[in-house]
Amino acid sequence: MADFVISPLVDHLVSHALQKIEEEVKLVKNVKQDVENLKTRLVSIQALLEDAEKKQIDSKIIKLWLSKLEETSFRVDNVLDGWNSDILKAQIEKEQGEDDESVADPNKKVCLPVLSSCFRFKPVLKQVLDHREIAIKVKELNEKLDAILEETSRLGIVAAAIGQSQQQKASLSLLKPKLTTSLVDAKEIHGRDEVKETLIGNLLCESSHGKNVELIPIVGTGGLGKTTLAQLAYNDERIKNSFDKRIWVCVSEPFEEFKIAKEIIEGLGGNTQNAATLGALLERICDMVKEEKFLLVLDDVWTKEREDWRQLEHALRHGGAGSRILVTTRNEEVAIMMNAETRMIPLDFLSDECCWLIIKQLAVESRGRDQAKVAELEKIGREIARKCKGLPLIATTLGSLLCFKETKSEWGVILHNKLWQSQKDLAPFLLSYYDLSLSERCCLSYCSIFPKDYSIESNRLIGMWMSQGYFSSGREGKEHFKSLCMRSLFQDIHKNNVGEVRCKMHDIVHDFVQYLTKGKFSVIKVDDMEEKTEENVRHLTAPFSNLSVLKFNEKNRENMRSLIFSTTSSSIDEFSLLDLPHLRTLGLSDFQFEKLPENINGMRHLRYLDLSSNYMLRELPESLCDLCNLQTLKLDWCLALERLPKGIGKLVNLRNLYIRGCRLEGLPKGIRKLRSFEKLDLFVIPSKEKSEEYFDGDFNELKCLQYQESLVIRQPGNLENTDEAKKINLENMEDLVYLEFEFGNHNSDRQHQITILEALKPHPYLETLTIVRHPTCSPKWLTSLEHLKCLNLVRCINCEILPPLGNLLPSLESLTIFACKSVKTVGHDLLGIEEGKRKDPSQSSFVSFPKLKQLWFQRMDEWKEWEGSIPEDGSLQVMPSLRYLELNGCEKLEGLPDFLRMIRLPSLCIAGCNILNQGCQKGTGKEWLKISHIPNIEIDGKYVQRDGIWVGN
Repeated sequence: MADFVISPLVDHLVSHALQKIEEEVKLVKNVKQDVENLKTRLVSIQALLEDAEKKQIDSKIIKLWLSKLEETSFRVDNVLDGWNSDILKAQIEKEQGEDDESVADPNKKVCLPVLSSCFRFKPVLKQVLDHREIAIKVKELNEKLDAILEETSRLGIVAAAIGQSQQQKASLSLLKPKLTTSLVDAKEIHGRDEVKETLIGNLLCESSHGKNVELIPIVGTGGLGKTTLAQLAYNDERIKNSFDKRIWVCVSEPFEEFKIAKEIIEGLGGNTQNAATLGALLERICDMVKEEKFLLVLDDVWTKEREDWRQLEHALRHGGAGSRILVTTRNEEVAIMMNAETRMIPLDFLSDECCWLIIKQLAVESRGRDQAKVAELEKIGREIARKCKGLPLIATTLGSLLCFKETKSEWGVILHNKLWQSQKDLAPFLLSYYDLSLSERCCLSYCSIFPKDYSIESNRLIGMWMSQGYFSSGREGKEHFKSLCMRSLFQDIHKNNVGEVRCKMHDIVHDFVQYLTKGKFSVIKVDDMEEKTEENVRHLTAPFSNLSVLKFNEKNRENMRSLIFSTTSSSIDEFSLLDLPHLRTLGLSDFQFEKLPENINGMRHLRYLDLSSNYMLRELPESLCDLCNLQTLKLDWCLALERLPKGIGKLVNLRNLYIRGCRLEGLPKGIRKLRSFEKLDLFVIPSKEKSEEYFDGDFNELKCLQYQESLVIRQPGNLENTDEAKKINLENMEDLVYLEFEFGNHNSDRQHQITILEALKPHPYLETLTIVRHPTCSPKWLTSLEHLKCLNLVRCINCEILPPLGNLLPSLESLTIFACKSVKTVGHDLLGIEEGKRKDPSQSSFVSFPKLKQLWFQRMDEWKEWEGSIPEDGSLQVMPSLRYLELNGCEKLEGLPDFLRMIRLPSLCIAGCNILNQGCQKGTGKEWLKISHIPNIEIDGKYVQRDGIWVGN
């Protein structure tokens, strides 16, 4: 068993316990001296941890000592957390009583005392403070810690100063984290040019076996870059232009046919509703791939069982001519099982030179070091590169680690570290692990709760980390996440247009983290449902909702701190929440129950509760508000949820409330009491009729929300005036990436809505903006959004003329105009030509929408004319970067603009445009000459031109 993770966990628990003792527990009646003794012992233990961590690598006895200490530390944390919870709950009840009195007597002033003052309320707290069992528990804990401390001299563990060196902290502060994308940058890949061209050639060439669908496996050991090579091919322009559909599915272990089939259907653009069986899904795949030339990537396949693959293969064989299935696997037997050994592409190890180039790129060039520094570090760097054994993953890990090391001597410490002898294959990852702060090590270890190839959402992960007490604020959590990203411990990092950052762990890094946490974290597979849960497991992910299947024993119930269900269930009555009294993190997303059990308030230690995407949930019990430690409550996309509990103000530690997608008419008045708020993704402004019932929208009281990335403001037209709108203070929410204004009744006061939107000016670095049901959808501040990448104008049915966006938004890459039903003509107004000339009359040439890549017009019921004649002398360019144009549900549209002839547009999709369809027929259609140069044209779901060849009727 690997116990490297115990020391940082114990250090975290000890620090946590000391903090609680410093707060209130030491004042508990009759046990003050015992608690002081407990504090002394914890301080002594904390000083021993650094030496114990170093010596545990070679000493099984010290590992055992750390395990005992870990067990006791968890007990200390549970006891102290329970006491603090009782004290905090008593204080909240006291304040609640005073609030009730103030309602009866409005002239009575109510103060909200800080926690330390709650001990003045002796009558209220007497029942908490007088418990004899507190004294008994403290004495038991002291005795256990005494026994553990007595062993230290025999084991040779000595006290030492702990903490991160100032030098490391300084190097961290100099680095700015780089946010990468899931698309691989070919310039950053070394040693794979030849095999990449071979792979692309095989994907594009005609089948030599007369088959429509051909399978190509990439085979190589873990960490060689199989997934990276597949990504290079998948995102190559030649591949994009040659296949109708591209689908990427992460398979991993086990080979779950049902899950894989669902992901294939979704990747093809279909939905899996009403398909409850594997047979129904496979039939849908058959129908969807017929006559479609597709590329399917099955990443990380392990199964060698022919029966696992047979049914799925049969469904995919119905694909169109030239279709390809690209498989990545570590095992050559997988290729043989799939009858594809003759088309196998084996991946070789990289040369030492290529490994050095990877390290150099990450550790030297990314830091902008001068040539003298490069020369000084190169000799040592090349020796380190030889230790990579030709694996690019290890080169990336070591390069990311060396990026934090400034001097030749620091690089030498990495090269000559004894871990290369004692741990061998794990050495590169352990070196990176030990270079993390103690709290960052805990965060990394916690990631073993996720299955392999799991797409991790950063805010969710940070909330789960915080629930375990690894840090106290989301700001700290972001820094921890960025640090792990910078060290290449996460990969495929990308940010979507609503500000969500997602990532994955490489399989080998995931294996390493599971090695660190073996016996403490567990991900149960579907095939292992009957296996007994290990008694030391504290964090569990389960693919079912019946806890009785888990076969918990008493120690499991006592130890469990995280329980995440990765399933869909209609009920949670099958298990008792109170069976797990010390749970901190509970994930119940995608469940389908109507009501949460009343006894949820028994989980007093709970800090993270995920009920998201529960489409049946209609109400939350008031007892939920007794969870005074709750930090994160996820209710996003609970579509049936109409109101939040009135007592939400009692959740004094709540930091993150996710409610986007709920049917809320307002927020409870008690929300103004929450002073720890960091994220609230939906503001609901109540109508005048509901203003007495809900929070009145004075967002000055919620100033702590300035750090969130995504925000929807529902019914902003209900704000009384511009002063109220300005109080939301959007200009100071500098982390905001996604912003949506969801106006209400189309018949509301037009001028009032225009005035309110003008007052809701966001900061200039916003990336995505959605405006729903606004009469003009063109506020004056739109010109200030020079960094805006995505704009969605939705159901602005009173808007007759579209704003001059082509000139206003120079960075815009995606534009969607949906159901703007009063628009009859789209012309030079949208392109912003006149606006551009007015802005700079001396300009000889003008580019409209210079960076626009994707353009959608959907459900434009009255749209008839699209004007767009431009001079051919090059003085005007329109949408030179456009890659995709879709016209959907524009039934009255009669023609296309002339400027389409001038655009090198790869793909055009037309659907539900009956008049336009006729005009786009080859030879007979009057619009054909405007689009004939477009390689891929799809009309009503069928390609009429593909790769430049007419295939229509």
